[in-house]
Amino acid sequence: MIESEFIITEPETPWTNRIIFALIFSAFAVLLVYIFRGNIYETLSGKNKRQVIIYLTILFGILVRYILPLISKHSVHINFSKLKIKRQYSLGIFNYAGKWHKLENLNYISVFHTENGYEVNLWYKKNKILHLFAMEDFNDVLKKGFQLSEKLNIDLLDARKRGHHKWVNKAEYRETGNVTYLD
Repeated sequence: MIESEFIITEPETPWTNRIIFALIFSAFAVLLVYIFRGNIYETLSGKNKRQVIIYLTILFGILVRYILPLISKHSVHINFSKLKIKRQYSLGIFNYAGKWHKLENLNYISVFHTENGYEVNLWYKKNKILHLFAMEDFNDVLKKGFQLSEKLNIDLLDARKRGHHKWVNKAEYRETGNVTYLD
């Protein structure tokens, strides 16, 4: 069994999200009971019964697709010694852990600015991107990105400004903690 050496976990979801999801899911359950236990379903023709089931299935799919991620917790597990990664999702007592995937042809770690803060990505196999995490403070995100780049033995790119990407001088950052760039 592969052990996680580094885990990136999303913050806890607010209780308001959980309460809203519980209310929406409860309303869906009441709708199901109302349709199937009442006289509504039995008064429908065969074609309309199929349509109701299709619509309810689509509605359930929408609930699961768009509301469930708002309350679930996502984490990324990395094993540096075996260069493997997996994602895990949890919702209360239910957990889903993906399979371990090999990290191959690693290129670099990039830090860039988004509307919500700064995001760290792992670039591999030429142009494939793995979104790792996002934080609000640039110094914190750069420190975490630097630690990842050191563990994976790859370069670190400061891509905060569009079109002005600069490679971070990792030796200088390691010694002084100051960000300088390679020319």
